[in-house]
Amino acid sequence: MKPNQPDLVGEYLHEIDLRLSGLPLLQRRELLADLAAHIATERTERNVQTEEQLIEILERLGSPEVVAAAAYEEAGAPRMAASVPPPGPYVPPAAYPPPFATVPPDAQQPFGAQQPFGVSSPPAPAKPARGAKTGLVLVVVLGIVGFLIFICGFLALARGGEQAPQPAEATVAPAAPAAPSPATPPSAR
Repeated sequence: MKPNQPDLVGEYLHEIDLRLSGLPLLQRRELLADLAAHIATERTERNVQTEEQLIEILERLGSPEVVAAAAYEEAGAPRMAASVPPPGPYVPPAAYPPPFATVPPDAQQPFGAQQPFGVSSPPAPAKPARGAKTGLVLVVVLGIVGFLIFICGFLALARGGEQAPQPAEATVAPAAPAAPSPATPPSAR
């Protein structure tokens, strides 16, 4: 095949990818990788040289609609839109509304109702993250308290090594010699 010819396989896989937008990303990637590997194997086995031979391989796989429908059926997922709309005519950027064009809220429109297509209001300004500031202050305060406890403990241990407390004296007085009992003879004393 000539290098200046359109990439039919890339277009085919892109079309399938667009139609599989309802499937999870990993499942889509796996399916597209399997299809690309199958097409590459067929191209090498059949020694594809012309665009017509490549189109024949793609036709045997099925149209992107058929492949996508089979993938949805196999996954058990509900099928997305029947088909991807064809790309429309090019619209120059000047035809789009300005990015912050707003329409004043209508008193008759209920809260949360959607605005017409193409008209959007600017997003609400982000509120400062209070939780992050509170968390930061809490971490700093706890760090300072922990450091002070560490220093106090270190100083107490350092000071305690110089002036170790004396062992406690026995507060119980020694027992006085017992009086001789009458059963003991006086000479035995």
